[in-house]
Amino acid sequence: MVFIQPQPTLEAQMDENASLIHPKAALTLRRANIFVFGTVNTATNNWTLTLPSVAEAIGQIVYIQASVANSKTLTVQDNADDGGLGDIALDGDGEYVCLISTGLIWRELLTGYS
Repeated sequence: MVFIQPQPTLEAQMDENASLIHPKAALTLRRANIFVFGTVNTATNNWTLTLPSVAEAIGQIVYIQASVANSKTLTVQDNADDGGLGDIALDGDGEYVCLISTGLIWRELLTGYS
């Protein structure tokens, strides 16, 4: 017997409360968003992804990977009232960052290219 797992529909990928999202424009993440695959190219230009409030996201781990073309940048920033995390520029295709909220600050766990 072969089990084929259904692929998420476009509607599921666009649901802002989904754990897996594929944004193409500026967005503030929600606690539910765990895997984020952002697209940045000539059509979308540069844009910024804002992390949820560090206090609301205590213990949350989030993986963010950029699909980049044409020298564009996806910038990851903490929430305006949070401190400790400088802006992270993902400007290489397949570049990623994995972050965790301590409840006080966002900390980088991993960075690299996939």
